[in-house]
Amino acid sequence: MPKEKKIAFYLDTTVAGYEKTKAIVEDYLYWFKGDKQTELVLFSSSGHTKALRDYLSTTGLKKRQGILFFEKTIPPEKLHKFYKKRLLLNEWVHYKKGDIFRLYKLFYPLNRETNFDNQPISIQYDIRYHEHRTDEYKGYAQEQISHIASAMDYYNPKRILDGGCGSGAQFFYLQDKIKQHNCQYVGIDNSRFQIIKAIDLFEDKKTTFQLSDITQLEFEDNAFDLGFTESTLMFCENPLKALKELERVCKHGFFASLYTIKNNPEQLKQIKKGPIYYLDTGATWKYYDKITPNVYKIPDYHHTKKTVEAFKNVVMIQNNVDQFFEPLGISTTNVFFFPRQWYHPSKLVNFTYHPLM
Repeated sequence: MPKEKKIAFYLDTTVAGYEKTKAIVEDYLYWFKGDKQTELVLFSSSGHTKALRDYLSTTGLKKRQGILFFEKTIPPEKLHKFYKKRLLLNEWVHYKKGDIFRLYKLFYPLNRETNFDNQPISIQYDIRYHEHRTDEYKGYAQEQISHIASAMDYYNPKRILDGGCGSGAQFFYLQDKIKQHNCQYVGIDNSRFQIIKAIDLFEDKKTTFQLSDITQLEFEDNAFDLGFTESTLMFCENPLKALKELERVCKHGFFASLYTIKNNPEQLKQIKKGPIYYLDTGATWKYYDKITPNVYKIPDYHHTKKTVEAFKNVVMIQNNVDQFFEPLGISTTNVFFFPRQWYHPSKLVNFTYHPLM
């Protein structure tokens, strides 16, 4: 395949001014950290301000992180080379946080360098998708998350974490309960496309969405009263590490679920001789030459059980009703995690025991 060209954003710092330029630089680094297919080109039509030069010099951004800085003023006869670029940010007068990625999503919705982040299924997979499904595979519903609402009444949390929030489907059904408890909701996800959509749909003073890796949460211990994650752990690189992180940051425990493997089947590829296995389902929306997250990460049951034994505020319940991978000849031992003090079997009469909702 031919090498894909870089996607470049251009900004005339003379037109933008120092504060706006600084905001765009910080926004670029947030949304495109480690993205080798993008760059931000800073140039000036009549000279950069001293404040901007000092800022770039102090942080060292002009030499790394995808920032290309033209220190010399671009002469008038050469400005057209910059001003004819498609992604010129100069006239983005009312720029607000996240606009740089909104532009990226608009012009380049499908780039090969990422996988789940911008699959077609990822882009369309939001609350509207679920609202119009009536079959047994409908994912999110008020009934399905009633257990979370019940736990909120029990603990009266002031801060909750949604690990793998997507575009806000869970928040959509919990928002009245969240308002009732005057609770701060924080949704995290590693999909930029999902997070920007969630921000545009729901974000306000008490509701925030941010890019984050559930296996490396950037929060202090016990930062949240309660947490939950749905249809996420089997897609992250290390589900057991994610469980440990949820236990660390959620003071009263969390809701989560996993498919696990008990008998180490030969047809599954083990990851680095560890307690986790790859299972490629051969999904039809795989494309290009990349592995999508339809390669599930399934941990060993015994390692999972041992990991959770150290958790103080979580109880692990086994239920094998859903054998999602049975058509592929894979039998799973399915485990579900609930806040320990809240948990009682009677509270889960209508609970759907599907690790993937």
